[in-house]
Amino acid sequence: MTKKSLTDLTIRKLTPDAAGRYDVWDTNVRGFGVRVFKSGVKSFFLSYHMSDRKRRDTLGRYPDVSLADARKLAYERRAQIARGEDPVARTTANSKTFKKVVGDFIERHILRHNKESTQLLYKMIIRNEFLPIWGNRPIHEIERKDIITVLDQIMSRGSPGTANNAYAIVSKFFNWCISRDLVKANPCIGVERPAKLKSRERILTDHELGKIWAAADRAGYPFGTIITLLILTGQRRGEVVNMEWDQIDWGSKVWNLPSKLTKNKKAHSLPLSKPAIEIIQAIPQINNQKFVFPAVGSTTTTFSGFSKSKRRLDEKAQIDDWRIHDLRRTAATGMAMLGVPPHVIERVLNHSSGQLGGIAGVYNRYQYLDEMSAALELWAEHLMAL
Repeated sequence: MTKKSLTDLTIRKLTPDAAGRYDVWDTNVRGFGVRVFKSGVKSFFLSYHMSDRKRRDTLGRYPDVSLADARKLAYERRAQIARGEDPVARTTANSKTFKKVVGDFIERHILRHNKESTQLLYKMIIRNEFLPIWGNRPIHEIERKDIITVLDQIMSRGSPGTANNAYAIVSKFFNWCISRDLVKANPCIGVERPAKLKSRERILTDHELGKIWAAADRAGYPFGTIITLLILTGQRRGEVVNMEWDQIDWGSKVWNLPSKLTKNKKAHSLPLSKPAIEIIQAIPQINNQKFVFPAVGSTTTTFSGFSKSKRRLDEKAQIDDWRIHDLRRTAATGMAMLGVPPHVIERVLNHSSGQLGGIAGVYNRYQYLDEMSAALELWAEHLMAL
């Protein structure tokens, strides 16, 4: 064991050994030294015993970390050890902070296994609800009471849907952590889902639809245009918002939704009515932008800000207690009232249940394009007459 009173000059004079790495110990701070590698790299360390185990804490490379700073850090580590704290264990725990691990979860799980609209929702809830509170906390310290506190805060804002989504996301996150041996248990176990949401039955009247259409027309692109397409097509909000130009077959007037965009992960070909085609054709395509409704100044993300935009629309429309998803239910009900058969409506909505679910869905591969086209033209004619 080589021992020296380490100085900058001493360290600079240390040369690599072809036989392998070697350590030079400082005579001023117990356990402190510098390791010299065959490559010529020199790295400060502190060696100590904790719970009858020999531990080594790397303090940084020389000269990126100066001798004075490394020695000061070694003194601080010695003080921690005297208090019964293990610096290596603490450093390891800090490398598993919620911010660090949830970033890995987003990259390795959410972005690989979820469609774009779900990715955006998950990332937004993680960013807004969890990171500000848990960002620097080691994940193994997060307990059931912490989960409940966050969910209660969301519920107190009057956001039961967000609370349920937050519960689902954080539970999925900890299950993922368990699968990677990052934690031993999921703290969500024993926590009840925050809200029991009843299935809505709100159907907009023709009078209400007319007022919403007029307000959307005045609002214009992008939000007003999104609303009119939701009414005309009966598709989901995330599907319309994430519409891309190359998904539209102008020759056959069909919108081809890829499986990554749909809720049931099944590709969906939807005929577009004449008014829907005219509305989309009126939208300017700037600089070969792939999205029909891009976020301002972005080529990789789509329109957001629904809450604020809907509040403005509500001020114009003066309609009580309606949600954007009610437009889909209203379109389905409206087509049924116009005499469109249930199985055609299910094809328009891209539903897997009902008459086209189960065995029927497996063996019946007919796309019903002509029937869907006729149904959506009939629905559009009804809307134009309001």
